[in-house]
This record gives sequence, C-alpha cells and structure tokens, in this order.
Amino acid sequence: MAVATRAAAERLSMRDLPDFEAEGLADGLEGESREARLKLLEHLFREGVDMATLHREVEAGRLALLPADIALGRNQKRFSAIEIADTTGLGVGDFQRLIVALGFPRPEPESMIFGIEDVHAARRFKYFLDAGVPADNLLAVTRQVGSSAARIAQAHRDLVASDLIDPGSTEYEAALALREAAEDLMPMGEQAVTYALRSHFVEQIRGDVIAVADEGWFGNIKATEISVCFADLVGFTRLGERSELERLGSVAKLLESVAIEVTNPDVRLVKLIGDAAMMVSENGEALLDAALRFVEVGQEAGEELPALRVGVSRGLAVPQVGDWFGPPVNLASRITEAARPDSVLAEGGAVEAAGDAFKYSRAGEHRFKGLKQPVKLFRVRRDS
Repeated sequence: MAVATRAAAERLSMRDLPDFEAEGLADGLEGESREARLKLLEHLFREGVDMATLHREVEAGRLALLPADIALGRNQKRFSAIEIADTTGLGVGDFQRLIVALGFPRPEPESMIFGIEDVHAARRFKYFLDAGVPADNLLAVTRQVGSSAARIAQAHRDLVASDLIDPGSTEYEAALALREAAEDLMPMGEQAVTYALRSHFVEQIRGDVIAVADEGWFGNIKATEISVCFADLVGFTRLGERSELERLGSVAKLLESVAIEVTNPDVRLVKLIGDAAMMVSENGEALLDAALRFVEVGQEAGEELPALRVGVSRGLAVPQVGDWFGPPVNLASRITEAARPDSVLAEGGAVEAAGDAFKYSRAGEHRFKGLKQPVKLFRVRRDS
C-alpha cells in the first residue's frame, strides 16, 4: 500500500478528502458509530493510507486494527502461498502444512493474505528441510511453538483488552488505543517472551550437559542421590484457552500455596513452572509422603484447583544455582504425563528408597522420549 510521509499527509486540506460516505465505507452505521468511522477513515487517509487499502480493511472488518498493523510494520505488500513458494522454493503444500501446524486455517493457494514475515518463516522452514531435518519433526515442533504462542498471545490480549480498551470506546478510540499498545507495549511484551525463552532454553541445555557430564566438569560439586517429584495440573492449557487472566493467576497462586503447605524440613520446593511444581528430597519416604499430600491437599481445595498428576523418580542429580539437574529430574517430569488425575506414579528407584511405608500397585511399563529402555511404574497409595 502507498504510505506518504506524515508531513506530506498533514498538508492535505479538507477539499482533498474523498467522500467516504459515497464510497460506502460507513454503510450500516448510524449516529456516533458512523461519526467515529468517518473520523477514523479521515485519520488514516491523512496518514497516507490509500483508498484501496481502506476498502479492503473495511470489507474484512479490520479497520480498527489497521493503525496497529501500520505501527507493527504489517501493512506492506500481501503475498499468496503460491508466490511465497515461488520466492522461497518451499512447496505450496509444505507451506500450507506449516501454517496449519502454527494453529491457523489451511490457506487457499491464491489468497493474498501473507506478509513479509510469512516469507521469512517459509525460508526458515526450507532451510531446516534442506539441512536434513525430517518434515514431520519440524511440524511437531511447530505445533508446540504455535500452541505456546497462542496461549501467550491470549494472556497479552486479555491484558490489553481489560486495561487499555474501554468497553464503551468508539471504533476510532479503540483503533488509537490498539496502536498505542502496538507502539509501546507489544515490543516490551516480545522482549519479555524472548527473555523467558532464552532463560528456559539455557536451563534445559544445562540439564542435558549435566546429565552426561564427567566428574570434575563442575568443580567440586558432587552428584547427590535424591528423589524428585513433579506435580502437574490437569487441563491447565484448556483452562487458559477459556478463562480470564485473573482466573489463571488465582489458580497459579493456589498451586503455590498447596506446594508450600506440603513441604517440610526434609522436602524442599525447588520451583514452580506455570502449571507444575517441583520438589526434591534425599529422604525417599518423606518425598513420597509429600507427593501424596500434594494430591490430598489439592483435592481439599475443591473445584478452585484442577486435578493434579504427580510423578516421582530417584537417582543422581547435581545442584546448580538453587535448581537440580540430572536424569531423575527429567524422568519425574515425564512420568506425570503417564499419571492419572489425582494420582501418584513412581519408578522403581523411588519406591525402593521409600520402603514399606506405602502401598504400591504395578502400573505397567512405559516408554519415554530420550530413554532407550521402558520404565516400570508403580501407583502409590497410603497404607491405611
């Protein structure tokens, strides 16, 4: 779209303005809503937006979003999937699968709906394919990224909608508020997401390195045999998709309070990671007792707290900056995926370390990613 400089646009006089009403750009609106639409159209036209773009955005029901799109640089030339394929060398079908994996509808090949950022995404996808990474693996990772990004966007959208846009705003007022958010708040939000992503990525890589490290890599720090417990909220992702930001905050605080309540001098709460809590102890019996109490106290919280799945493992781990790294940490996290709601699953090492203080029943063998051999699991209950 053609965009004039702000100084040139400000020189436009009233007689230079198109007749927006005659163009049909305010059809179906009356009173204050009609006046707000005309004011927004005039504002955008004076900033250099051409009539073809105004018609397109009105027909798509996106006019109020256009100022924010301009601020974010997303108002440039549009491309079709076919054009992106021709430009990047990525097949149309592969590009469509990429968009679907991100969580968006499958695009028609001829639809002119993509921007330069989509061209860059296609090039990255093509680069990984050319490097020999299987397409199925790439799409699996893309689905995870798309799902996580959707939840992050949901949280930011709730924040913007509740704090920046008055429900009684006109279209003009809402458009300017969204542009202000795009100019001031979204860059800060992107920086916060990048910071969190890099921090978690570095921490996970550190865990992988420690898991295969030779003795002496980390100075005098010695590996310690510990039991590790992860307690994971069931359905937390779905809750985030349908709940308000305040609801998610209250659930996270409740999870934290439950985690603090079940710890004791022998069991330490290491960290809370969104929908999960991690505890460790050298005392295997004390750790399993805390794991069961996690479920019990969570049930006492009623419907305010979703059901918990708890996984426990034992092995050698290394302490680093208040955290723990090593095979039992990774395994305990994965065991939660196999646990039923409001239940505790433990592998053999954790069961042996806890002794006869609890009842155990076989829960079969499970294969977990990154482990060559299946893991025997046991369901843990009180011996009462």
